[in-house]
This record gives sequence, C-alpha cells and structure tokens, in this order.
Amino acid sequence: MTQVSALVRAALIVADLDRSIVFYRDVLGLPAIYFDGELAHAAVPKLLGIPADARVRARIVQAEGPPFGMVGLFEVTPAPPRVAKRADGVNVGEAVLVFYAADLDPIVARLTAGGHRILCPPTFLRVTPTRGQREMTCADPDGVLVNLIERDERLA
Repeated sequence: MTQVSALVRAALIVADLDRSIVFYRDVLGLPAIYFDGELAHAAVPKLLGIPADARVRARIVQAEGPPFGMVGLFEVTPAPPRVAKRADGVNVGEAVLVFYAADLDPIVARLTAGGHRILCPPTFLRVTPTRGQREMTCADPDGVLVNLIERDERLA
C-alpha cells in the first residue's frame, strides 16, 4: 500500500491575508516564510475550485526547521463564500490546527492584547494516568480553531 508523508501543510482560505499573517507570525510565532506572493499558475484555479480569473495572494509560514507542518494562508479575490458554522465549538468536517508551545502564558497575553477569541484558556488535561499537560484552544481571525499544547520542547 502506498503511504503518504507527514503532513506538509494545512492550507487555509482567509478573508484578509495581512490580518492572518499577523496572527500566525506575531501571536503564534511562526516566523519563517516558505513562500510569499501571488499564485498565477493556470493550475491554481483548478486546484482550489475557483473561477479562472480569480486572484490568489498567498504566504506559507512555518516554524524554523524542515518544511513540514507549515500553514498556508491563501486570500482569494473575489472572495468565495464563508463557511457557516457555530462559533462556540467544533463542527463536523472542520479541522483544528494543533501546535506544541513551551509556555502558553505569553501566547495568552498576545491573544488577549490582540482581541482574539479564546475558547478555552490554559487547562490541565490528564492524557494518561502518569502524564498530562496544559492545553488551550483559540480561534484565528477567520474562526479556524487552534489547539495549543504546553510541552517542554526538549521532550518532543
């Protein structure tokens, strides 16, 4: 059976690329840029299911290191319809981005200062009888859920 690689990137269609860049770069701390620019290739409309004359601006961000686990931010003009979903929790078919963080408290401070939505503040979750960690869930500017797990990077 053919197997796929580890997740290369999550691709998010965003309403405002600049606002999303601020969230993923300045709030979550994904500083490295894998790609930044307009996607003008003829295959892009087919790949995204958008009109052939649509414009796509993109930035793909990542943590420092190998190009895996990246977050692609794609702004389509004219904007496609927004997905209808409930705001207070998950929806069927919705993805949640999950990241490790060495310390959740500075992230909470940046989320709060930026007026971002926190669905669940840092909360201790026991994973096994002998292991647990603090986790939290917030939303990016377009409502994409982000789960952050506090974990000592040396143990990852």
